Amino acid sequence: MGTLGGIPLDVGDVLAKKYRLERLVGEGGTGIVVAARHVQLDRVVAIKFLRTALASDEIRLRFEREARAIGQIESEHVVLVLDVGTLDDGHSPFMVMEYLEGKDLSRTLKEDGPLSIEDSVDCMLQVCEALEGAHAQGIIHRDLKPANLFLTRRDDGGPHIKVVDFGISKILDPKVLRGERDAKEMTNAFTVLGSPRYMAPEQLRNSKDVDGRADLWSIGAVLFQLLSGSSPFDAENNIHVSLAVLTKEPALLRSVAPHVPAELEAIVSKCLTKDRAGRFQSASELADALHPFGSDRTRESLDRLLQAKQAPSLNLALDTSSEGGRVDVGATPKPPPPDAAQTAMKSLSTSPSAFRLASLAPPSNAPPSSGDPSAAFANIVRRAPSTTVKVAIGVAGVLVVLLAFVALTLMKMAAQSMGVLPSMASEHPAAPGATAGAADRSKHLQGPSQAVTVTLDAGRPPL
Repeated sequence: MGTLGGIPLDVGDVLAKKYRLERLVGEGGTGIVVAARHVQLDRVVAIKFLRTALASDEIRLRFEREARAIGQIESEHVVLVLDVGTLDDGHSPFMVMEYLEGKDLSRTLKEDGPLSIEDSVDCMLQVCEALEGAHAQGIIHRDLKPANLFLTRRDDGGPHIKVVDFGISKILDPKVLRGERDAKEMTNAFTVLGSPRYMAPEQLRNSKDVDGRADLWSIGAVLFQLLSGSSPFDAENNIHVSLAVLTKEPALLRSVAPHVPAELEAIVSKCLTKDRAGRFQSASELADALHPFGSDRTRESLDRLLQAKQAPSLNLALDTSSEGGRVDVGATPKPPPPDAAQTAMKSLSTSPSAFRLASLAPPSNAPPSSGDPSAAFANIVRRAPSTTVKVAIGVAGVLVVLLAFVALTLMKMAAQSMGVLPSMASEHPAAPGATAGAADRSKHLQGPSQAVTVTLDAGRPPL
């Protein structure tokens, strides 16, 4: 066994003919992280290994799923996976990731104490962006905690968070599991995965039965700790913490951090609601609520979240299935239930995509949809223009005619000044030596460099 704690490798060994191992940088229950250098690119990377003695089939499968899950998420706030492979034994996997300079939030809290309100909120807004990307791919992290949130710094000194360790994530999208011979849920109803201080009640009861709202609970627990330095469910051990999460209400944030605004305390409390229906329903919704308490730097993250949330609006408007509240263009939509009407109007009035959806909706006299989205879109395009549009077209036509008249007049005046065309007041003198009779009249056209005489013969017989 090598000197790197549980793997058959030593410092200085070259892995896969390109990664020279340099030093141990982290250890966990089942694996270790080693700093290495790419020998061709001279680039420092971090390599995660499973401890050989603990690499059971289930743990190896989780490891492989973690790499696959991270590769599906497009966010600058998720650690980047660069390469994967196995050791020479053929069954011990490793994962090559970007090397991060900094420290995780758990170490930050121990060494520096609670963060400022702005920095705390900035960090959680960036986690929201990472979660929005993960949840969109059907990936639930299930283990968000300060130790899995790595803090680096931007060029301007602001915090930059990287979410790491998707080792116990739940993957809802079967496409992410493609290539597995037996792609099934690895967590049974009696398995508890995660850290109790940051786990939602439903995850403590059954880690299999969770969705993205469990991750939002974890954000509330982490934010509580970043602002106050303590946990919303403080107890002696994990068993007592688990009982408190299941049976007691969390501590109020302002009872341990009175400097925190009451509105921010309310946001944290909503994240920690035991009934997940009462929590924020998406990472972007939580980010909207947190944004006023962050710094100006957070607008970037929030703008990306809003773009991700609004991107499907055109597809939704052209979808003809009308399921899940989607708009059915070309067909008369079913009226919402009476008790939902007020909520629907409120959400539409504040939704940035409401205007796009309204502009794509068909008129009340539109013919029934044939079920073909292209036909439905054609019906929208064929709508008769409004009175305002008709007036605008008429005014534009008059302007075009006036501009054409002015242009022709200017061209004529220029030609007359050059002598190419006779002026209106000029006489037409007879050509020298010609008789003044009606049978032989001449007309001079004076150009800029020569005179051309055109003789008009009226009735003269050919020679």
